[in-house]
Amino acid sequence: MLFINDQEVLNVLNWEETFEAIETAMIIDGDGLLLTMPGYLEDNKYGALACKLVTAFNNNDKLEKPLPVINANIALFDQQTGLLNAVIAGTEITKWRTAAASAVATKQLFLNNSKECKILALLGCGVQGKIHAEAFHHFFGFTEIRLWNRTTEKAREMANELNRKFSTTKFKCVPKNEECVKDADVIVTATFATSPIVEFEWVKEGAHINAVGAGTTHHSELSEKLYMNSDVYVDHWAGAKQELSGLEELGVKFKGEMGNVIAGDLPRSAPNRITVFQSLGKCPRKVFVDEERQNVNTISILFGHSVTNPLDARSLFPTPLVSDRGTGIDNTIVDRASVQYKKANAYCYCLPLHN
Repeated sequence: MLFINDQEVLNVLNWEETFEAIETAMIIDGDGLLLTMPGYLEDNKYGALACKLVTAFNNNDKLEKPLPVINANIALFDQQTGLLNAVIAGTEITKWRTAAASAVATKQLFLNNSKECKILALLGCGVQGKIHAEAFHHFFGFTEIRLWNRTTEKAREMANELNRKFSTTKFKCVPKNEECVKDADVIVTATFATSPIVEFEWVKEGAHINAVGAGTTHHSELSEKLYMNSDVYVDHWAGAKQELSGLEELGVKFKGEMGNVIAGDLPRSAPNRITVFQSLGKCPRKVFVDEERQNVNTISILFGHSVTNPLDARSLFPTPLVSDRGTGIDNTIVDRASVQYKKANAYCYCLPLHN
């Protein structure tokens, strides 16, 4: 059995192909694919049967020897026999997938309205904050990327690190969240905030927001007034109805799924409207990024690079399917999804562990 660690995953990832995979997968959701953990995608090229296990321990970074707060591993199974083919570390692919999804949404909802990306406001300087900063620098060429974090020193450290790494963009630590957001073209929130960190009055007309964080609450980073005065898009409608039910109860109207925007089935918002991409995570996005890498007789490295002898592939180290985060747990639902993995609209679940 092959085990692929995060560094080996990182060695074969690049932004262009990750972006293309995410954009393609967003369109395909309407074909009745399972969005669950376990997950299955029936496709000649990207087909996969897999299960992702995620743990989230908020105090891990406070340990004497700090550990990642969120950890993920993926088990990939043979689609014909059900045998386990590989266990793969899922942290890197989860990071890249989430940032690429935000980049796709920004392209579709902001840039395709003929707007310029000049200032990015990034709130939250953890793992997702950093990968978003790198991805958005790569794709959009912001002249200024502002960084805010609850602990200012962490934002300052990240700004210094990224300024050393990239010379064409100015990374700036901003001590106040309002100052960070003011006049920003694009905003990314990647925090565990339990109360709003972005208010409607701070956001300029026509700005785009990628709401990525907030842990299990999903929608606590933005104020109610901001949601009420924005066009809100989601990655997967069935999952959004469950995980964002609190917003629906407030009367927030969801514009639709990103896949429909990409496919041209849903008109984009007017240029003066604030748009919000509420990132919940959806399984096929990671299928497309990952499953190109694993076959019964060959190991296909992401997007076209393959070898016929699995032993020769150890230096290339492919990765398979990953699912994404969810809330709550119901063993009946998980068991049923495990058996009926071809059914549509099953969503992803994450065990609420205590240790």
